[in-house]
Amino acid sequence: MTTAIFIVIFARNKWWIDLNGKSKGPFLSRQGAELEAITLASTFAREGRRAEVQIAEPGEKNVIVYQSAGIGPLGRAAALVNH
Repeated sequence: MTTAIFIVIFARNKWWIDLNGKSKGPFLSRQGAELEAITLASTFAREGRRAEVQIAEPGEKNVIVYQSAGIGPLGRAAALVNH
């Protein structure tokens, strides 16, 4: 099973969420975009799908800030916890 990777990026002086080339935003702050991306990713995880959120700061390596566990009851339980 593939993992949905939500990437929070800074472009055109705003923050955006990218998932497979589709963007959501803009957001005024990185924190706002990050919170929304984690909410979206945890929804995927509650449905039994794998998901992660990465932050792409300009000039820095991507940092993973949320990662769902594998498929199964444990993964869905982990997704229910507020990260």
